[in-house]
Amino acid sequence: MSDGLNPSQRAAVEHERGPLLVLAGAGSGKTRVITMRVARLLERGVRPQQILAVSFTNKAAEEMRERMVPLVGQKAASLIEMSTFHSFGVRFLQEENRVLGYDGRFVIFDQADAMGLLRQLMRERRIGQDTRKLDAGAILSRISLWKNELRKPEELPETDFEYDAIARELYPQYETALRNMHAVDFDDLVGLPVRILEKSEAVRTKWQQRFRHILIDEFQDTNVGQLRTLLLLANEQRNVCVVGDDDQSIYAFRGADVRNILEFEQHLPGTRIIKLEDNYRSRAQVLHVANAAIAQSAHKRHDKTLRSARGPGDKVRMVQCTDPGHESRFVAEEIRDLAKNERVPYRDMAVLYRSNLQAKLIEEELRAAGIPYRLFGGTQFFDRKEVKDAAAYLRVVVNPRDDISLRRILNYPPRGIGDTTIERLNRVRLARDISLGQAVEQIDDLDDIPDNAKRSAKKLLASLAKTRVHFHAGTNLHQSASELFEEVGLKAALNDSSDPQGARRWENIQFLLRSIERFEGRRGEEGRPSLAQFLARITLNKNDQEEEVELEPNQVTLSTLHGAKGLEFHTVFFIGCVEGQLPHTRTTDPKVTEAAPADVEEERRLFYVGVTRAKDRLYISRFKRRMLRGKVVECAPSRFLDGLPEDAIETYSRQDRPALEASEMADLATQLLARLRAK
Repeated sequence: MSDGLNPSQRAAVEHERGPLLVLAGAGSGKTRVITMRVARLLERGVRPQQILAVSFTNKAAEEMRERMVPLVGQKAASLIEMSTFHSFGVRFLQEENRVLGYDGRFVIFDQADAMGLLRQLMRERRIGQDTRKLDAGAILSRISLWKNELRKPEELPETDFEYDAIARELYPQYETALRNMHAVDFDDLVGLPVRILEKSEAVRTKWQQRFRHILIDEFQDTNVGQLRTLLLLANEQRNVCVVGDDDQSIYAFRGADVRNILEFEQHLPGTRIIKLEDNYRSRAQVLHVANAAIAQSAHKRHDKTLRSARGPGDKVRMVQCTDPGHESRFVAEEIRDLAKNERVPYRDMAVLYRSNLQAKLIEEELRAAGIPYRLFGGTQFFDRKEVKDAAAYLRVVVNPRDDISLRRILNYPPRGIGDTTIERLNRVRLARDISLGQAVEQIDDLDDIPDNAKRSAKKLLASLAKTRVHFHAGTNLHQSASELFEEVGLKAALNDSSDPQGARRWENIQFLLRSIERFEGRRGEEGRPSLAQFLARITLNKNDQEEEVELEPNQVTLSTLHGAKGLEFHTVFFIGCVEGQLPHTRTTDPKVTEAAPADVEEERRLFYVGVTRAKDRLYISRFKRRMLRGKVVECAPSRFLDGLPEDAIETYSRQDRPALEASEMADLATQLLARLRAK
C-alpha cells in the first residue's frame, strides 16, 4: 500500500485516529499523501461516503478524484465527498435551506453580481455621488472580509475612517438585499453553514455523524469561517487531517488567516504534526535560495527546510538590468535562446511578477520576437459580457427575484425599455417594497411609462415564464435555453452584420449551450439535471471551466505570483525584484486599514512561492531605475534578496545597449507611455 513513500509520507498515510497536521513543503508530494491516506482509510473499513475531502479549487478536487480511481476504483472514488469549501456550502444549503426561509431555490452571486448590487445600493442612497466617486471594490472587500471573519453588522465598532464607515453602513443593507432576492454571495457559502451548524444541534449532529474522517488540503488558505466549519463538522473522534504550508500563505486579501495553521493544535489539542520536507520538484540550488529567504521571516512559522531529491543543478542566475525595458528585452532574448539552443519548450518556461502591470513590456517584447505566450488568469470565458448576458436570462428563469440579472437583461437586446423606464420601475420597487420582477409585472398600472415599453416588458416576462415551465417540467435544458435566446432576440442581436465581433460572440453563446448539453449528459446518470445546478457550477468554478482553444498549446506562461501558486516550470524568470514592487508599496499604503491589514511578511512568502515554482533553472532579475509618475527614480533591490547564499547564486547578464542618461530615460519613458496609451 505504501510503496514509493518516504518515511514522513508513510507516517502521514498510516496515521489512524485523532487530529493530524501535515506540514507539506513546496513540491513535497502532498496530493499523493492525501489520496493514499484516503485509500488506506478505505482498506481499514471506512465507507467512502464517510469521508469528506476538501480542496480550494474544483480543478484540484477533480485531480484528487482522478488519482483516487486507480487506488480504490471508480465506484468508491465517486462516493467520496470531494469538493471545495464553496461547493460543499452549496450542497449544505440546498439540504438545509429551510432554515434560511427560502423555497428551496437560491441564486449564487459572483464577484461581479455582488459589485453590481453594492453599486445599486450606493446609487439609491447617493453615496459617493456628491463630491467624488468612491471605490466600490474597496467597500465590498471590507464587507467580504468581515463576513469571512463571521462578524455581523451589529458587531462592528464605529469608526471615523471614511471607507470603513461607509462599508459598515451598507453592510446590513447589502445583506437584506441578498435575502430579498433569495441570493447568496461566495462568503455566504461558508458563513451561512456555520450559522446553521451553530444554531441547530440536530443539524450539527447529523453532519458530524455523516463524516467520520475529514481531510482539508491547502489549509494555510483557510479563513475564520472555514476553520469554524471544520471544527463544527468534527465529531468526538476528531479524525481531522489538514495539509498545508504556512510558508505559502499568500491570500490574506481574500481573508485567509495564517494563524489557522500556525495554531491548529490549540484548536484540537493532541494534534500530531508531521513535516514533509523532501522536495521532488526543484534542484538543490533553487531550494537553497528559497530556504534562506523564508528563514529570515520575522513572523512565527513552522520551521521547515526543504531537501532536494533531484541533485544540485544550475546556480540561480541573478540579473541586474538598467530599466524595465532592458529587463523585458533580456527575458525575451533568453527565452528565444533557450528554445533554440537547449530545446526547452515554450510551455516549460514562465515569467512571474508581482503585479499585472509588469506584464505589458514583456508582452511587447515577446510579440516582437515572435514568441507565443499566454496570460495566466486573464478574462475567463464565463466572465465575457455576452456570456454573462445569456447566463442572466437563465438566472432570472430560475429565480425571478434576481433583480441584478433582470436589470441586466430588461433592455438587452434593446427593446424600447430605456433607462428612464428602468429607473421608474426601480422607484416603484423601493416604494412598494417588492422585487424588480414584481414591479415589471405591475407595469400596466403605471401611467408614466410608454406603451411600447409596456408591451416589450410583458413579452419578455412571457418568454421567461414559458421557459420556466419547460425547465420545471424537466424539458431538455439545452433546447429550452437555445429557444429562449432566439425568442428574446439575443441570437439576432449578436448575428447583426454591422457588428464585426457579433459572430464570434454568438459562437461563445453556442459554447455556453454546449456546456449545458455536456452537463446534462454527465448529470443524467445521477438523476434529472437542473438549470439551477448548472448555474451554480459555472458560478463556483469559473476558473476551472473548459476554455476555447484559441492559441497553440506550446506557449510561455506569464503570471502573477498569486496566479502561479500550485504551478511548476522547467525555467522561471522572476522579474521586478525591487523595493516598491516586491514588497509592493501597498503594504505601507496609509489608506489600508485594519479591515485589510498590510503584511510585508506575506510579501516574503510570495517571494518564496515564486522561487519554488522553478524546477531546473531560475532567473531573478531587478533593475536600477524606472519611471514613476513621470520621473526617473532609482530602485533599490528587494529586501528579500538580502542574505541569500552566495554559493547558490551566479551573476548573469546579456549585452544590452549602454545605460541611458536620465534625460534619455525620460524621453524613452514618454515614448513607452504613448505606446501603452495607444493600446
